[in-house]
Amino acid sequence: MIELEQHQHAQIEAAQAKRVENLLALSSVNSGSSNLAGLGTTLEMLLDLAQPLGASLEVQDLDPIETLTDQGEVVEMAVGQLATLTQRPEASRQMLLVGHYDTVFTVESTFQTPEWTTGGVLRGPGVADMKGGILVMLDALYALETSKQAADVGWTVLFNPDEELGSLASAPALAAAAKSNDLGLVFEPSFPDGNLAGQRKGSGTFRIITRGVSAHAGRDHHLGHNAIAALARLTASLDDLNGAWADTTINVGYVHGGGPSNIVPDLAVLTLNVRVPDATTAKAVTESIKSLAKSYAGDDISIEVDGFFSRPPKELTPEIEGLLRHAQTAGTSLGLDLSWHPTGGVSDGNNLAAAGLPNIDNLGVHGGAIHSGDEFVYVESMSKRAALAATMMVSFAAGELDETLSL
Repeated sequence: MIELEQHQHAQIEAAQAKRVENLLALSSVNSGSSNLAGLGTTLEMLLDLAQPLGASLEVQDLDPIETLTDQGEVVEMAVGQLATLTQRPEASRQMLLVGHYDTVFTVESTFQTPEWTTGGVLRGPGVADMKGGILVMLDALYALETSKQAADVGWTVLFNPDEELGSLASAPALAAAAKSNDLGLVFEPSFPDGNLAGQRKGSGTFRIITRGVSAHAGRDHHLGHNAIAALARLTASLDDLNGAWADTTINVGYVHGGGPSNIVPDLAVLTLNVRVPDATTAKAVTESIKSLAKSYAGDDISIEVDGFFSRPPKELTPEIEGLLRHAQTAGTSLGLDLSWHPTGGVSDGNNLAAAGLPNIDNLGVHGGAIHSGDEFVYVESMSKRAALAATMMVSFAAGELDETLSL
């Protein structure tokens, strides 16, 4: 197996201080998925960091996505811009690198400022998921560009602004890029133990709107039809679906309804997320959700359901397993003891796999507690993670993955 040259290791190590400085700066800017100003600032910072690579750049607006208001209205929501960097598109081998620059932390979140904790651990919004991962990606690309094999590989980078929303707006671009590349590398964080993801579940989001009839809670209570009560009964039945299918979870994530307590409420809304191991289960769960909703309708109670699986399940195919084994070998040469495990989490790797592109999708930093106010990264691990990604890139350029990928 080809390994990085000494000067590449030295280059990656020498970049550590600047890497940490950049991570502190990036994670100090709120780039929650709906914060367009913060997303714009973050993208400008990332493109500035990528500029010395000399790649061609395209920045494009994405179509808005639909979201459900507390009033039961489906409205459009604007998202950030998608940036595409392209290098050597004429090369015979092409790889796609994906990193999202949005986070789950809104401008109202109390978790806004990175801070050091003990043992070289940096805690902050997006330090692991995945601003740190994007920095690992860029440093790996800089190492690739100094290699003898660089001329033999072309690459495309997608900076995605809506991954935490399910990549609904960027899904067409991800699918198109997947079809024109041979290998996918996604820079989500590793598991907290440093290991990689193999099989990933699929993810679906469903919205349920319950409409009843309002009335005076005292004088005319009998004339009202309580939307919250109906939705509560349905919610309990939806939660009871957990355990009905193997490796499947149904999570009621948000409920809203009602107002003054002296009015029978005529509207309640709910959103839920479903994780499934395969397409057959996805279909069965979808049918069950719709059937349950229909069974609780009637007597002037109407229930509307819409939603779908935006992230298809990612199976552990022979190609993906081969990539993981190669990463494991590369890790061993760097002092990393890597294995892989199935996970209920999803990523853009699900989208790439669904479009036919074999990929490893958590080559980013070693960190944890993502999507929480305790998100952290082991800062000293970033050099080895960059070296791991660079080794995969150089191996691909050298043709070592041709058999695995059937090229």
